[in-house]
Amino acid sequence: MNPAPRRRLDDRGVVSAMTAILGFALVLVLALVVDGTGKIRAYSRADALAAEAARAALTAVDTRSTPIQLDVPAAHTAARDYLARSGCPGTVEITSTRTVHVQVRCTEPARIGILGSHYTVTGTATAALDVGTGPTPAARRGR
Repeated sequence: MNPAPRRRLDDRGVVSAMTAILGFALVLVLALVVDGTGKIRAYSRADALAAEAARAALTAVDTRSTPIQLDVPAAHTAARDYLARSGCPGTVEITSTRTVHVQVRCTEPARIGILGSHYTVTGTATAALDVGTGPTPAARRGR
C-alpha cells in the first residue's frame, strides 16, 4: 500500500504579488507627497500675496497729517491693484488709520489630483505703520 501522496506547498508567485502591492503603495504615497506639497505651496503663495498686498497698501501714506497715517482711498486702491495683478481675488480692510488687513483666496491646479483637481486656499495678512512714522519726541513734548 502506498501512503497518500503529500502535497507540496508551493509559494511560487508570492513575491510577484507582494511586489505589486508594495509598488502600488509606494506610488500612492509618492502621489500624496507631491499633492500635499503642492497644497502647502499654494497656502504659502496665498499668504505671501496677502502680505505683499498689505504692504502695498502701506505705501499710501498721508504725510500731511500728524501723526502720519494711511490715505484710506489710496491704500485700498494700492492693495486691490496688487491683488488684481496677482490673479487671486481678495478683500482689503483698513482696520485703523495705521493698519491694513488683507484676505486672499487662490485656486491652483493639482499636479496629480489625489487630493482633488484644484486647491482653493486662503491667505491672510495684517500690516501696520510702525517704526519711524509716529510723532517725533519733540512733537510729543509740544515743541
